[in-house]
Amino acid sequence: MFWYNTTPLFKQWQDKVFTLGWAFTMDGSASQLAGKKAVVAVTAGVPAEHYTPEGANEATLETLLGNWHATLRLCQFDIQPMVKLYGTAFGLSDEDLATAAKQYNELLASFAA
Repeated sequence: MFWYNTTPLFKQWQDKVFTLGWAFTMDGSASQLAGKKAVVAVTAGVPAEHYTPEGANEATLETLLGNWHATLRLCQFDIQPMVKLYGTAFGLSDEDLATAAKQYNELLASFAA
């Protein structure tokens, strides 16, 4: 996450690829992305407790990135649960990093199945 959104380069990609008639439709017909699995995977520099209504950011990651859920829904994706990795700016232990990498790898492998 970059200032509570995507990076500028990723936003540019989104603007060029998610086009009317291909990525989404306005007449209710199926888009080319309809039914395909999509997941938002995000890293946050600070610990998870910052991303609660009571925390420093006063919001969850799901709330802050609600625009992505709306975009994926518009494109008719099969939206999977968000993948979140917190505390990356402060250094994760080798064990925590290995666990996160294993879980993410398993998720990606499940998409290929």
